[in-house]
Amino acid sequence: MKKFFSYFMVFMCLLGTSVVTSCSSDDDDKKDELPELPYLSDAAIYQLDEENNNEEIVYIELTTAGNYFIQYVGGAPENSPVAMKRFECSTFTKNSDGTYQLNGKNVTLKIQSNGGKYNLTLGDKTYTATKVGLKATFANANNICRSWKVKKAYVNITSSVFKPTEVSASNYKDLKNKLGDNYNIPYFKDIDYICFSNTMKDSSHLYYVVKTDDNISRGVWQWKSSPEGGLVNFDDAKDENSGVEQNIDVTFVGSTMKLSHTTADGSTTITWEYELTPAPVKVK
Repeated sequence: MKKFFSYFMVFMCLLGTSVVTSCSSDDDDKKDELPELPYLSDAAIYQLDEENNNEEIVYIELTTAGNYFIQYVGGAPENSPVAMKRFECSTFTKNSDGTYQLNGKNVTLKIQSNGGKYNLTLGDKTYTATKVGLKATFANANNICRSWKVKKAYVNITSSVFKPTEVSASNYKDLKNKLGDNYNIPYFKDIDYICFSNTMKDSSHLYYVVKTDDNISRGVWQWKSSPEGGLVNFDDAKDENSGVEQNIDVTFVGSTMKLSHTTADGSTTITWEYELTPAPVKVK
């Protein structure tokens, strides 16, 4: 009986190890997946009416990944802790009463429907606004329409004219410093964070916002689907000589998104790539 009990305990220990290993494997798989977008139903752009807009706010945008953006006509207030040129940006959270806590400004945003308009109460001030734009519904929209942080920048140059080189760094600035001033990398954008909005400007253009150490810029982008991911065209970028659209390849590998582009010009071929990981845009 004792021998049977010993065998039974060994069997149970092995079974427990198997269960723990299985759970650990499942957890690892989940870690390598893109996280769910927390604010799919909240994402929108609110265009403020001019007649009650004393602070010259053009719009307030909430994104699917939990970022907010505020654009001003003549520049953000000097005392704003998140002011960078005409933009303010940071993260937001949704309160239990349906209001939004704008973490960078440390104020509450309340949005109330008012017929075909919306009343936006930002702190102690209320504005009227119109919700603009359409929601993107294309394949991979929920993959790319989120906020991303660069974790690797890479360039490979093969040439019979220039010195061949291969360089990688954790960001654009460090990579450019390693390359020096001798190389021009076509369509390689200066990016620390990039947020692809799922709110469309029109039937084919969406908004994006790029943040670097000293700048926040906004533009439009187009998406073209493919089985692996798709192609992004920033700001209707076209080759100066041929007029051909310069699309950036997009692929998704687990929780990583890769942006890459190859340009061949005679004896020189330049390939660059960004690896990005999901991360809401934060202001230092």
